Amino acid sequence: MSNMKKRISVIMAAAMAMSMTVTPIHAEEADKVTLSFWSWLPTTDQSEEMIAEFEKQNPDIKIDYTRTEQDDYFEKLQVAMASGTGPDLFGLTTGAMEEQYAPFAEDMSGLGDEYWSDWKDIISETAVEQCTTEDGTVVGMPLLVAGMTDLLYNKTLMDECGIEKVPTTYEELKDAAAKAKEKGYVCVAAGAAEDWVNSDWFVQISNEFEENAVYEAEKGERPWTDQCFVDTMTAWQNLFNDGIFEDGALGVKTYPDARDQYFFARKSIFFLTGSWHIGPTSPSNSEIQGTEIGNQGDTIGMCVFPSMSEDGKICGTAGVDIMLAVNKDCKEKEAAMKFVQFMADGDGQQYWVNYLQGAPVSKNISYAGTVDGELQQQSIDEVNSYVSNAVGNRKLSNSEVETAIQVAMQNVAAGANPADELKTVQDVQDAQ
Repeated sequence: MSNMKKRISVIMAAAMAMSMTVTPIHAEEADKVTLSFWSWLPTTDQSEEMIAEFEKQNPDIKIDYTRTEQDDYFEKLQVAMASGTGPDLFGLTTGAMEEQYAPFAEDMSGLGDEYWSDWKDIISETAVEQCTTEDGTVVGMPLLVAGMTDLLYNKTLMDECGIEKVPTTYEELKDAAAKAKEKGYVCVAAGAAEDWVNSDWFVQISNEFEENAVYEAEKGERPWTDQCFVDTMTAWQNLFNDGIFEDGALGVKTYPDARDQYFFARKSIFFLTGSWHIGPTSPSNSEIQGTEIGNQGDTIGMCVFPSMSEDGKICGTAGVDIMLAVNKDCKEKEAAMKFVQFMADGDGQQYWVNYLQGAPVSKNISYAGTVDGELQQQSIDEVNSYVSNAVGNRKLSNSEVETAIQVAMQNVAAGANPADELKTVQDVQDAQ
């Protein structure tokens, strides 16, 4: 055999050997089901561990996760769904967003009955109810329950400023703001550029001026121009006029700006958020590692937002923080439901609860993490108490009215008359 023929034989043999070793790998990958998943939660850090564990337990399923910050996510999802290019699985909030995307989502009740027979015995009935439209469609599986509105607070900086106690009234909050300013700190870092934060605050605080009035107005049973809503809008305006929020709060987003550039950077005493953000009360929480408050070893706690009414009444609002929906166009619904079950009742749910991202929806899951922060247990107890005793849902279902309230709040914060702005909300209600 010539040298040329020998070389050709060697090359062909090597090629055959390579094809024999590569083919099984390609075949294995081809056999995997890939599910696209879009949401704002879990966070990037959380998703890596949670999805890796799911794929370990389900080696035949791959989760292709795309995370987007909440406001940007809402925009992105709307465009994708309208064009028929939406993901297999997607996160939703209750209320207006739930109603908006119900036509695109499979009825979770039917999917649950088909692929997870005892789900109704496991998942909180109240949480499922909040994920259900008026016509009885369960738009998504609830994953976490959270309360709004809260303040993360830096006890170390409070002590430095001479703020002796966590504020529970507006007068105490104003006193804290004056003391914070003397030391060069912002009092409350607020992401008022994000409408969902603002309307959540409005729903909660309006209940302090008159309990349940906001839900009655949404149903058209009373006008939005009633005094309790004027008082709520005036209280909102005061937060800007009295220097409680940072300068330029209307241009600041909650995440990452208010959190990272103010609170985590030790530039503010408080941070306006929800109960899902209780994690930093633990000094070992991964979110604060490498931040200024983490490096300084500051003591962090969480409390309910102070009362804005003269009688000092505090009313908590709570609800499903996120639900997981399955797209009607999803071709692999059985695989999708395996991921839904993992997130609602499996290790994904346990991970989130231990991370203190929110209260569990599964009756099988409870907090099993460590308590290593000075104020952590106290904060958990306070948050759990108001979530359990919430007077109502933190979200409104009427998207047009909710949007009108959000626009009015932006205008009021910029100096508009609260009563006049509420008339525009009533106009939207009347036009329906």
